[in-house]
Amino acid sequence: MSLRHLGLALVPCLLSCERSPAPSVHVEVGPAPGERLEFSPESSLAEYLEIPGLRAELRITLAGYPLGCEGYEPPPAGRPLVSLRILTPPGQPPVATSYAWTARSDPPRAEPSVRIGARAYSLPPGGSVTLHKVDLNSDGAIEGDLDFEFPGDGEHAPTGLRGRFRAKLCRVRTAESP
Repeated sequence: MSLRHLGLALVPCLLSCERSPAPSVHVEVGPAPGERLEFSPESSLAEYLEIPGLRAELRITLAGYPLGCEGYEPPPAGRPLVSLRILTPPGQPPVATSYAWTARSDPPRAEPSVRIGARAYSLPPGGSVTLHKVDLNSDGAIEGDLDFEFPGDGEHAPTGLRGRFRAKLCRVRTAESP
């Protein structure tokens, strides 16, 4: 087969093998400009830790700016940072299921928060995160869907946090780890 024919044979594959678009996250934390946005995370990280006798905690960070596993860096002006804590009872690591954001204080539950630049926003209870994949190995990943929503009331504006994510596991700290 000539190079020309090989090239023509590859065209259909190239057209059908397009990369899927990066997942996007929709954030609505208030009515003001800049408090409603959509972004594709530049950094998607996770950390798992066990607090003996208290709880297990999976922390997921989705940032609209470059962020490494080394530690927290505040978001630049206008850039979003979504933090999600998934709390489970002691000795029970998170699994692929849904975790609701409710007003109760006992695990299991999910707790989302949002920063846009220097401003921090707490989301009122409502909605959940669904984890589709939970791999807590040192090179693992967490995949899921965000579906948090508060419809608003007379005193508070509607809020929402929706989208799909895949986060690389950066750290695992268990009772056995140093």
